[in-house]
Amino acid sequence: MRFSVASGDGWSQGTDAIILPIAEKAKNDRLDKALGGALSALARRGVFEGKAGQVHALRIPSRGGRRGPEVAVLAGLGKAGEATQETVRRALGSAGRRARSEGARSVAVSLDGAVGGSLGAEEAARAAAEGLALGLYRMERFKGAKSREKLAKERMERAVLCGGRGISRSAMSRGMRLGQILAEGTAVARDLVNTPSNEKRPPDLAAEVRRIARKAGLRCTVLDGRQLARLKMGALLAVARGSSAPARVFVLEYRPGRGSSRPIAFVGKGVTFDTGGISIKPSSGLELMTTDMSGAAAVVGAMVAVARLRPRVPVVGVGALAENMLGADATRPGDIVRAMSGTTVEIHNTDAEGRLVLADALHYTKTRFKPQCMIDLATLTGACVVALGEKLTGLYATHDEMRERMMRLGEETGDRLWHMPLYPEFGDMMKGKLADLCNISGGRYGGANTAAAFLQHFAEGTPWAHLDIAGPAHTSKDEPYRPAGGTGVGVRLLAELARTWTSLPKQKGKAFGT
Repeated sequence: MRFSVASGDGWSQGTDAIILPIAEKAKNDRLDKALGGALSALARRGVFEGKAGQVHALRIPSRGGRRGPEVAVLAGLGKAGEATQETVRRALGSAGRRARSEGARSVAVSLDGAVGGSLGAEEAARAAAEGLALGLYRMERFKGAKSREKLAKERMERAVLCGGRGISRSAMSRGMRLGQILAEGTAVARDLVNTPSNEKRPPDLAAEVRRIARKAGLRCTVLDGRQLARLKMGALLAVARGSSAPARVFVLEYRPGRGSSRPIAFVGKGVTFDTGGISIKPSSGLELMTTDMSGAAAVVGAMVAVARLRPRVPVVGVGALAENMLGADATRPGDIVRAMSGTTVEIHNTDAEGRLVLADALHYTKTRFKPQCMIDLATLTGACVVALGEKLTGLYATHDEMRERMMRLGEETGDRLWHMPLYPEFGDMMKGKLADLCNISGGRYGGANTAAAFLQHFAEGTPWAHLDIAGPAHTSKDEPYRPAGGTGVGVRLLAELARTWTSLPKQKGKAFGT
């Protein structure tokens, strides 16, 4: 979809539809008049009052032979003066899909009703661009020819963000560009997550990442099975042993070309399908295990966005890819493996494989790149979903300033986080009897915490954060700007962290919750 900005209220842009974000109880006399009194009539009937989440479409009669939008889509923002980037994103995501369902292939967006309170023109335009692009996302690759032809005719092709008097066009342009870049990076991650596992076994996914990197202008290195063996990545290789598809690790690098500062690093779990191994999962919901590489997908999407945003700090993205299958050589419960760091691990449950994959990826990233910080993302534990539900990401962090930045950016981007504890007791629970560590704890409770404590062992010495995205990585039903399927959670958060990066101060004492 092509984005542009224009001055004015959006009625004269020659688009099929116009989206009008409207706050609850806001004065809209001029707009009501332009709509022939429909706005006040809808409010009296309780059909549309500007409440958050409300969307209503109106057919607009011809205006004296002049070509104008045929449809007006009203999008509720909630209480006047209280709109945030998230409420604008949600409103535009729903409104964009409604406009498409009404047959529109081009749309103007009047930002007049969104700008104000805490939202300037740049923030409103960014949120509008994100909401529209993310809400209109569809995975079309695996549809048949007739279905693709039909979907192509319905595709939204053009969007114009408009602002009236007092709304800066240059500010709208900056916001629009940022929102578009973040949405495009998120779409990359969604495409990878939504691709079925038979099309993205580790070597295939690594090849696709290389193609994406080449297009984005990123340096890409792929480590194959022999290289992983030479690096002694015994934890990652143990997960891959039951599959006929060998493990891979991809490394994406963005270098700004100024100075030689140490990079920040993103690390993603990339289990392309997870049967649970010999500790096999139940059949219910097993088809969703194609999404168990959402962390690695988020790293790829974030790096694509970083390449276009060009932050001042170098950024490295690492993804560890494996398929957790049953086979003659599959790792058994009770086996002991040696990770790249030299740490030995008792495997008591082969379905606790994500932490093994990340153990070697974190140690490799830490020793190879010596980053300022590392952030990993993983669909790691069902326990985190039990604790936080399906909308929140669990955040574990060993540095207070890093945690605060990520919490703030999570609120701004809509990739919302909740801080979780890393007390020493959780690490004690992960100690092995015959080996240094065990890959699961002996107790029933706090599984997300003990899993994070396991990972902390391999990140020791580097400011580190772990994002358990098991809940929000996938949605089973359409949400305002997250259509059913992979959500691309984490992409916009990581890209914004890189874009706004400043060096971390030295941590004084232990971080809160460690």
